[in-house]
Amino acid sequence: MRHRDRALSGVYERPLVHRTPSSARRSACAVGLALVALVVTTSCSDDKSPTPTSIVSPEDIKVDPAVVTAGMTKLPTTIATAISAIGTADVDAKVSAIEQEWASFEGTVRDTDQDLYLAIEDQLDPLQEQIKNGDTAKATATAAKMSDLFDQYKTKHPS
Repeated sequence: MRHRDRALSGVYERPLVHRTPSSARRSACAVGLALVALVVTTSCSDDKSPTPTSIVSPEDIKVDPAVVTAGMTKLPTTIATAISAIGTADVDAKVSAIEQEWASFEGTVRDTDQDLYLAIEDQLDPLQEQIKNGDTAKATATAAKMSDLFDQYKTKHPS
């Protein structure tokens, strides 16, 4: 009977299943059990080597509100320094400094004021690209928007 005919008649045959010989299955089980034993033994050993540390996202770092205020007061200067470095060999380092400063307090901003956090984040990437691409006029305009957002935050959340 063809497949279509079987479907119409309601008669279905069981599909063929490839069976592994029992000796091969036992070998596979033995290898699997050996791997599990190795993992358990390794994880339970008395080795005093340091355990790997987990990576913490900047959004997960929480700081005192005064640190946020200080960071938002300093960041416009760091941004201006990066803009003034356009066309120099230092521009990438100056752009990285912007990101590092923001990362040092952005988790608290995100938790405190989601809307302003998102508005700042929306300006940060374009600003960095504008600086890297040497667009002083656009970078300066974006920096002004960011300074305004920082001022809004500091007004709404004084430390």
